Amino acid sequence: MLITKNNNWEAGVRKYTVNREFKLGPLSLKFASIALVAIAALFYLAQSSQSATQKYQIMQLQDEKNSLEAQSKDLEVQAARLKSLNEIKKSTQSMEMEPAFADKS
Repeated sequence: MLITKNNNWEAGVRKYTVNREFKLGPLSLKFASIALVAIAALFYLAQSSQSATQKYQIMQLQDEKNSLEAQSKDLEVQAARLKSLNEIKKSTQSMEMEPAFADKS
């Protein structure tokens, strides 16, 4: 049975047939293997650059987190200091004490 290009069954006339034969020689095998290695190398490079980018972003976020935590601790210390100063001031006013170093002008 011949499979022709335009599906016509005319007796005695051989038309163009579809070739189903596929040959793989040593040269085409070399090209195919080089192409596969190149694709694998590109995939590896893409993955490694993506992971490096993500690691860099994580490091930046950790640095920002550390600086914000340090700033928060500084603000807590400052708030505690101001609160204690206000409490001392209120306690001296409630006891009706006079300042130790009064201006005598």
